[in-house]
Amino acid sequence: MNPLVLALVLDLTTAAQASPRPRECRGAAGADGVWARLRDADAQRYCELLARGYARLAQTPKEALLAAQSAESLAGARPAVRVLSARAQLRLGEPQLAYTQFQLAEGADAHAFADAKALHDYARAASLAGQALEAVRLYRLLVSRVTLFDEARERAFVQIEAAAHVLAHVQGGADEALGYLTQARQQALGLSAWINGLRLLALQQSGRAEERGLVAVKPTMAALGAPPSAQFSGQLPLLPPALWQALRVALGERAEPAVNKGRAR
Repeated sequence: MNPLVLALVLDLTTAAQASPRPRECRGAAGADGVWARLRDADAQRYCELLARGYARLAQTPKEALLAAQSAESLAGARPAVRVLSARAQLRLGEPQLAYTQFQLAEGADAHAFADAKALHDYARAASLAGQALEAVRLYRLLVSRVTLFDEARERAFVQIEAAAHVLAHVQGGADEALGYLTQARQQALGLSAWINGLRLLALQQSGRAEERGLVAVKPTMAALGAPPSAQFSGQLPLLPPALWQALRVALGERAEPAVNKGRAR
């Protein structure tokens, strides 16, 4: 079994394991990895740097990256350092660099992705880096852990993004996508336009056109807002660019609205 799959199956038993704080910083001194390699003061500093990095990740990712680099100077490029660095790089508009760091972290320690938020960022980095099959693999893992997210909106994002990537990259994936969207409908939270639009597209792809009338409100592209970004955004679900165009067709719209042409995101 793939080591990441095995680790995720084991980690499903408890949400307590889904902390961004590395295992080596949660136990007693001397219990694991970094404590055995570093003096106590350096090990403590290493853990403080990672904690600072995660505290700054959302608002000031550049500071989070600097914290990761400082931690690396103390303990080397450990998986926990790579994950923090990758999550910061993703937010700084470097998805390819982030994806490479995530891959290295996964190869070294499958438990580096016990935190569902880190796995979500890994999936988004894979998508933005053009790694379609890897993105699908990671989103499928992610939806099995969706209950570990504290925020209902992020749970809905995961389901929507997973559905979008399956529709875009998996032949005959419409039924799988509809399953994800059914879950997302339970916590729409202002995301109904995305959910209904993708449901229409999935029904179209599956040849079940007669069921399109079951979608209560047919959304417009204007309701979805700007086209998908080529960079990280925590405000909108991440859709593969090709799927956006398929969605336009499914909703009966052809020309890109002028307001969105050339828009950098």
